[in-house]
Amino acid sequence: MNAPSIPPRPPRASDGTIRRALRWLVAHHVFGSLFIVVFATAVIAGQVANRTDFANSELAAGVEDRWGAPVTQPAPSLRYVHSGTIFTELKPLAFDRQHVEVKAQMNYRKRGLRYFSGFDFTLDADYAVVNREGRDIDVAFIFPIEMDKSQVLLSELQFLVDGKESSLDLGESGNRLVWTGRIAKDATSRFAIRYRARGLNSLVYKLDPALPARDVRVHVAVEGGENFDYPAGVLSASSVQTDSDTVTLDWAFQSLESGVSLGVILPSEKTFDAMVSTMASRAWVPFTALLALLAALGLRHRRPMALHETYLLAAVYGFFFVLLSYLAAFMNFYVAYAISALGLGAAVVAWVRWIFPKERLGVLIGLWGATLIVPTVAVILEGYTGLIYTLEILAALLGLMVLSTRASVRAFLSDLSQPGEPPRAAAVAAVPSTPVTPEAS
Repeated sequence: MNAPSIPPRPPRASDGTIRRALRWLVAHHVFGSLFIVVFATAVIAGQVANRTDFANSELAAGVEDRWGAPVTQPAPSLRYVHSGTIFTELKPLAFDRQHVEVKAQMNYRKRGLRYFSGFDFTLDADYAVVNREGRDIDVAFIFPIEMDKSQVLLSELQFLVDGKESSLDLGESGNRLVWTGRIAKDATSRFAIRYRARGLNSLVYKLDPALPARDVRVHVAVEGGENFDYPAGVLSASSVQTDSDTVTLDWAFQSLESGVSLGVILPSEKTFDAMVSTMASRAWVPFTALLALLAALGLRHRRPMALHETYLLAAVYGFFFVLLSYLAAFMNFYVAYAISALGLGAAVVAWVRWIFPKERLGVLIGLWGATLIVPTVAVILEGYTGLIYTLEILAALLGLMVLSTRASVRAFLSDLSQPGEPPRAAAVAAVPSTPVTPEAS
């Protein structure tokens, strides 16, 4: 007795859709060309993001050697002993006033694609202390220098004690300046120190963590930028004022039980290296859209792109990011962007026009603008990225709505939905035109 045969499962509509999609991807060489773009952009994005030696440029270490380093200025300290006594250890004495004013002028430094926030600054600090010990005390005023003096170019050092110029001795360790003297009973001594230097990226003023602080005021005025940030572990400013190219920060405390750090990460230029890296890492999405649009043109003109043509287009598209990176390393970023986008765009548009000679020039220019210029400009205009993407998608949707109302487009889509029948346009073109004669009629 034979077992009943089981009829085969009828193919589902989704199976046919998947097969057609895979055939479309293979027929238009999407996988290979997308691999070329992803590989090229991944390499350039990784190289730019790592920034270890891009475009033959020594970066952070070389910049610090030549143009300065992050500035960390600890607050000075006072150590005392009662006059005329034998001592084995100096006792700490807290200041009654610490007023610090820093005026900085940005002096940006460029290496490769990266801009460093170099700055020149002047520090003016005023300190006061009251002798409440009930007798005269001998004190040591110690001003730490934790910066490499050859990097920051410490210069024009001036030190005043009670309004009179005094000298500071370089400590045995070479990283501090020391003054010694006497403060009379119940007297107030004032110390003023001023110097010029240069720095890179950040400036931090550190109060003594072991002593309370009274009447602390720190004023930092920066010219040449308005964006700023705070280093890790730094107390944010009490008040901030920004203008077109200046930022002013103030810290004011009547008393602090323990020392804190006060400071700022100086304004920076746009990080063009990060921008190029972001552009490259997102490039595969608009390139996929470009392939889809060119495939639609191929169907419209009955002339699909060949394998070598698709791969060549992918190579040129990926090369845009390579060209932009290396040009921007040696010239203004926006000039490099214009040369790369317009130069390669003109070449691609002319080449695609040769493939589809009947296509309008404006359509081809629009393809390059929509799939390369708009996505990359959205990265440059960081604050408007979402808006630009939204408007581009909206324009595409409205354009599709307009196209769907045209009879020729509707007929074309109808032909595509019936792959077993020859397209109407092709069938009509294949029928030879024969003049009708009276005999034939």
